[in-house]
Amino acid sequence: MRDTASKLDPTPVPPNVHSHLRVEIRSEPRATVLAVSGELDLASSPALEEALERARESDPATLILDLRELVFIDSTGLSVLVKADQRARETGKRFGLVNGPSQVQRLLVLTGLTGRLTMADTPEELLSGD
Repeated sequence: MRDTASKLDPTPVPPNVHSHLRVEIRSEPRATVLAVSGELDLASSPALEEALERARESDPATLILDLRELVFIDSTGLSVLVKADQRARETGKRFGLVNGPSQVQRLLVLTGLTGRLTMADTPEELLSGD
């Protein structure tokens, strides 16, 4: 078991650290939806970045990240969300988040991201603006 001090150490994550994130990608007529579940943190962020890149390759008009099953997010995960939004804007695409559980939403509110990112309660709400 690691102590608190080693958790704060900014060294790279060793290859034996397991990610507790699952990403399901589904194509809809007007969007690609990535449903994430588990924990989005330093160990799992690369997996989400890779999934977002695969989704972008299909050239969707709208990219939706569904956070309803996400139980934890840290600053690295928040950074992935911001970068995904920036990439979408740069390419003229839409990016939106489906609101997550209260602990995830609380962090998004505290960091000011709810005012910056497009958010809704369901993927359908995000698509209704098309």
